[in-house]
Amino acid sequence: MSERPSTERASSTDDDADDGPNTTRRTFLKGSSAAAGMAALGFQGTEQANANDTDGTDEDDDSGGDDGPTNVILFVGDGQGRAQLDLGRYLKAYRKNSEKFPLNTADVTYNVDRHDAHGSAMTYPDDPEEFVADSAATATAISTGHKTYNGAIAGVENDAGEFVPKQTVLEQARDMGYAVGLVTTARMTHATPASFASHVPSRDEEEKIAKQYVRDSGVDVLFGGARSYFLPDGRENDSANLVAEAKRNGYNYVTTASELDSLDSAPALGLFSESDHLSYTLDRQDNDDSTQPGLGAMAETAIELLEARGGRKGFFLLVESGRIDHAGHSNYPVVAHEQLEADDVIGRLLDYADDSHGETSVITTADHETGGLSLGTGGPYDVNFDVLDGMNASTATVVPQIEEAESRDEVASIMTEQMGVELLDTELDELRAYNTPVAEILNHRIRLGWTSTGHTAENVPTFATGPNAEFFDGTVDNTDIADAIRKRLNGD
Repeated sequence: MSERPSTERASSTDDDADDGPNTTRRTFLKGSSAAAGMAALGFQGTEQANANDTDGTDEDDDSGGDDGPTNVILFVGDGQGRAQLDLGRYLKAYRKNSEKFPLNTADVTYNVDRHDAHGSAMTYPDDPEEFVADSAATATAISTGHKTYNGAIAGVENDAGEFVPKQTVLEQARDMGYAVGLVTTARMTHATPASFASHVPSRDEEEKIAKQYVRDSGVDVLFGGARSYFLPDGRENDSANLVAEAKRNGYNYVTTASELDSLDSAPALGLFSESDHLSYTLDRQDNDDSTQPGLGAMAETAIELLEARGGRKGFFLLVESGRIDHAGHSNYPVVAHEQLEADDVIGRLLDYADDSHGETSVITTADHETGGLSLGTGGPYDVNFDVLDGMNASTATVVPQIEEAESRDEVASIMTEQMGVELLDTELDELRAYNTPVAEILNHRIRLGWTSTGHTAENVPTFATGPNAEFFDGTVDNTDIADAIRKRLNGD
């Protein structure tokens, strides 16, 4: 194989950022549960090769079918493995009734369980030297139906070492007349959303990704972080003002939760952080100083805008909970709170599928698992959910505060107020002497184990509701997800 573009990434790719509140102006909640036994259309297998490179457009059918529009919503929990899902499940039950926990767990609705089909997906890349995949390779597999090398965005390397773009399911949907959107708590130009609407040999080319979004993608709704890539002062390779270009192209541009709340038409570009990902949910919710929206508010706004723009045809929407991955990379316990936000959003998406006119398919999956998380480690048979529930901020927020603290007592006060933890003298000594291992102390207290600060190769849980959902009852390859989406877009 030829030498590939560098896939080395700055630490900010997998680390922390600044964030905002969970606004919920829009809600689809009506107390309903997921519809069981929805009509299946007999999906029997996959045809990945040539079918994945054709859009299958039927110019005679722009109605979305006799039953109304066809909508496809793909939810990706970046870094979300089985243990991450279970951690969120148990924290939700603990919060519901700590006195009856854990015996009340089966009585608490965990929204991912509402899906009709439950299975898993394989995640390996197309690389003879690497078995563990990154988000670019896995998102490309999901979006195009093609395995590729780590770092590639919606394309593969041919035998001559050339990068060959591959059509994505979003692009097919757009070309067929569907409205299309991307929503993420990561940078808008991060690997997962980028793999649905741009094509570059390396995920590091985020300035090119931003330019392709605005100039070439035709995406109706773009909600995420890092507006710096779209503004002259934040771009190193040129001085393009992509926000100004987007506005000239008719995009409504918003940067805060309140502005998002007042959006009433697409196309729309929402960039809610300055230069990196949105903050962790603990730092966004119930924070008067934050202007960032919650993932639920972004997803619901996107659905409203796409529903109106897609008309009788329908829409395709990717929703990514991006910071589960970053918590995993840093071994932060806040992964549990990111997972709870993901569970809330999955519930809203399923409520919409229940209540919407027409047929809405909801697929929930992950690009890969991050961190090798385990629940319970190092001695007693216990996981201390009281400590996890007592956290009021992320480690990313608390560490700088501790680094600036001028006394031992101030460190202790910060940990009590922000993390709900009264430190032992030995823990205070560790914080003062060893570069603030806050996450290490919390993980020990909670009894969370981690095997890695990178990705792992395990299969990821995959779920589906709606027509053809039964295809996901079992183990599939992540490329098969693209094929299933294409079939829905074609009305099969």
